[in-house]
Amino acid sequence: MSNSAVRRFFKRIEIPREDDAPTSAYMNRDTRPLPPDRRTYGPWTFVGLWVVTGSFNIGGWSTGSSLISLGLNVWQAMVTVIVGNLLVGLICVLSGMPGAKWHIGFSILQKSSWGMIGGYFPLINRIVLSFIWYSTQVWWGGQCVKTFLAALWPNFNNLNRPLANGTMTTADFTAFIIFALLCLPLIRIKPEKYKIPFGIAAITVIPTVFILLIYYLVKAKGGGSLLKSVSSVAGVEQAEGTHLAWMLVLGIVSNIGAICTHIFSQSDYTRFARKPQDQLVAQLIMVPLGTIVVALIGIICASCAAQLYPEEKTLLWEPYQLFAVIQKHSNNSSGSRAAVAFASLSFIFAQFGIAVANNALCNGIDLSALAPRYFNLVRGGMLTAAFAFIMQPWQLMNGANKFLTVMGGYAVFLGPMSGVMYADYYIIRLRRLKLTSLYDLSSTSVYWYTFGINWRAPVSWAMGVWLLLPGFVQRVKNPSIEIGAWSKMYYLAWPLGCAVSLATYVALDFFWPIQRSREIDDVDYFGTFDETATGVLEGDTSSVEGRERVLASEKV
Repeated sequence: MSNSAVRRFFKRIEIPREDDAPTSAYMNRDTRPLPPDRRTYGPWTFVGLWVVTGSFNIGGWSTGSSLISLGLNVWQAMVTVIVGNLLVGLICVLSGMPGAKWHIGFSILQKSSWGMIGGYFPLINRIVLSFIWYSTQVWWGGQCVKTFLAALWPNFNNLNRPLANGTMTTADFTAFIIFALLCLPLIRIKPEKYKIPFGIAAITVIPTVFILLIYYLVKAKGGGSLLKSVSSVAGVEQAEGTHLAWMLVLGIVSNIGAICTHIFSQSDYTRFARKPQDQLVAQLIMVPLGTIVVALIGIICASCAAQLYPEEKTLLWEPYQLFAVIQKHSNNSSGSRAAVAFASLSFIFAQFGIAVANNALCNGIDLSALAPRYFNLVRGGMLTAAFAFIMQPWQLMNGANKFLTVMGGYAVFLGPMSGVMYADYYIIRLRRLKLTSLYDLSSTSVYWYTFGINWRAPVSWAMGVWLLLPGFVQRVKNPSIEIGAWSKMYYLAWPLGCAVSLATYVALDFFWPIQRSREIDDVDYFGTFDETATGVLEGDTSSVEGRERVLASEKV
């Protein structure tokens, strides 16, 4: 193919450019600040978002498995869930406020602290994580499809020919393909119209979770054997003394680390808020409440199952495992099959939410920012869907313990990134951003810094990361062996890394101040704040203070 043909091809697939604002960077509909007509998320939408993506799903259900493996009993594990997720709610609000106020996504926001070119570093990290987590969530969704199909057609489980060196069966792969294909039309739904999918998922999965709890409590005549003795049932030695104290700390921080990717990119969701305060109550209440409830129910159901089905010889942490044993031990009765089919279907809906809304959506926005000429939200989401096969999650999940340790430990890198973001936005800029400069890929941008990179950000990030790396590496190699203070610092991964990077960034700005750090636009060039068609801010805009008063009219 000739060079001219290649150029014509790439020209043909370009996304139409948004050119109604004075920017030099290529900008499309999904990367620009959202206009009022696309901001449709009210408080209840955020409740639905967190029901599906934060707690009422397979990841939220199996929270207890990683905590009990630390040597905590059930009630100690629940203390860490409660404390950890109260902190998560606060952190989510902090991470989401920039998007709620300025209606820009995570990928654009990073340019203010890292620079117009440097912002690609956290962006690429987020893209890679989305590819991995999307493929994992599709695999788990496929497992729910498998139990659903087995409930309708019990012989489906006979498709047990080993594939991929025994890491899955024909039934596993078939169900995976079905779930992956079902995600594709959902990726085409515009995020501002997610209210209906969130509502459907919520009204099906919430009753299912509580019905499962009641079923197992009645059948086991109590909370099961795990609640009485973790050591004898889970085969984990109970932590004691100082070690117990540090495992409690690790448990709390693990609850933050488990959702730190979601936390970091909150602006991708809050940019759709009708009003900035619409995210507050939903996240402060629903984030901790949902996870606390679902984690406890997951532990109790696993405990009851251990008592009811001792011949399984393993704790059944995932809900689809519980569905399978219900059908197995009821001899495929019609009643059990109907119950399993409905329960599986509800978790399929929930997995649609976390796979599509929590990963494909974010990655679509991120890829739009990385290459706005060629990617919009739908194209980015479709590429993410294709990577579900490239990532081969059946191989990743075959070594699940180590894989989940690595992914959970990614807080080592995301905590410091969050610290840089908080320091820049809340302390240095006092919540002010110049939107046009975030789309100005030239030295005239306030966020150009030095050759497009704010050196303070990578230095601050590295200061937060290096303290945690030795303990992280040791945890992956052999979690039963500690290496003194290095392991203790790793146990504090997200908050310690965040605090160190935040303090370093502020100190560097004190000695080498960022110039023009509190500028904002004098005109609403993007039509983001003004409900009228003019897109021009009315009022006194002759000073920063005057322009802030105008922006405050939106009740920011």
